[in-house]
Amino acid sequence: MSLGASAETLFRNESELGYVLTSGNTDVASLSAKQHNRWEGSDNAFHFNARYLRSSNQGIEQSLFWSAGFKYERLFSSLISGYLGQLVESNIYQKINQRYASDAGVKLNFYKREKDLIWFAEAGYRYARENYPNNFQDLQFMRIYSEIENYWIESVSGKLHFEYLPNLTRWKGYQINSALSLSAALSVYFSLKTSYEFRFNNEPPAGTVSNSDRVLITSFVAKF
Repeated sequence: MSLGASAETLFRNESELGYVLTSGNTDVASLSAKQHNRWEGSDNAFHFNARYLRSSNQGIEQSLFWSAGFKYERLFSSLISGYLGQLVESNIYQKINQRYASDAGVKLNFYKREKDLIWFAEAGYRYARENYPNNFQDLQFMRIYSEIENYWIESVSGKLHFEYLPNLTRWKGYQINSALSLSAALSVYFSLKTSYEFRFNNEPPAGTVSNSDRVLITSFVAKF
């Protein structure tokens, strides 16, 4: 096991852009963009995440999802840290105009070695407000999250994350989010990434067509 933080402040950037355009018998366009920034010192870390996903068919919008979040981490030991986070997101085709989520919890670092293996888990509490077209509701969740990233060789890596949100307000309203991705480096800074994402809400808002979303994306990634 290898853990520890450098005494100097580190800045990391990861920008991701994917675009698919099909024309002829069908006219389908999909755009996906992600942004992740991390500032990390000896005892503190700050994370910013943003996401945008839109698809259209024959010029008619079929899906639209966006999110932005900020998280602060405080390192207590080489194994344990605490975190506070704030997230806002929107998925209008699941009838959620906005979802505001406030998180607090602990993070366990099982293994942390850059360009080798990074594995951690988080457990905590989430308070959320969901705004629908005609009303809103306040919800409380437990949050269980784990992420593992493995490098098979220096230029090829895979990442898996899984998030389970038991609903403390209504037990049937639990949510599951997961993603699996494979990345191949093109250079020191650039890579290609293919990812499959799954989002599930066991009790979605009234009028929602499906309780799950599945997305397969190939994108261009810049890291520095």
